[in-house]
Amino acid sequence: MSVSSLVPELPSIDPFGSVNSLDSLERPDSAALPDSVHGAERNRANRSFFVTWLLSLLLGFLGADRFYTGRFLTGGLKLVSLGGLGLWWVIDLVIVMAGGLRYDSRPLTGYDAWKEVAWIATGFLLIIGYSLQLDELVQALLTRLF
Repeated sequence: MSVSSLVPELPSIDPFGSVNSLDSLERPDSAALPDSVHGAERNRANRSFFVTWLLSLLLGFLGADRFYTGRFLTGGLKLVSLGGLGLWWVIDLVIVMAGGLRYDSRPLTGYDAWKEVAWIATGFLLIIGYSLQLDELVQALLTRLF
């Protein structure tokens, strides 16, 4: 038994950083990874329902929710039209809260945990806004500007 048979063969590294070896020391392709790794990758890459809901509620008229979920064309249209003069903004807010908005054909992360909070908080903010007559204030500001 010789010493050289006990020492494993090390891969050689060329100056450009690639690894060459006779053995299969290459990275495993995505099909060889276990499902738990795929699930962790998917959850990391997915978008948060809570962040999407906040963006839709606060900056939805500028299309921030659409930009966040990767819909750049409709986000730009929503930005230019100021949320479809408010109508598109409200419709998108309801779609987000109902769980209809998807990212990469998957539901947003955290929807089940935050959906009740989103509905209650949005309803509460609508009641507060209506009681403060914010609609009349916005209308008065718009008539002064134009």
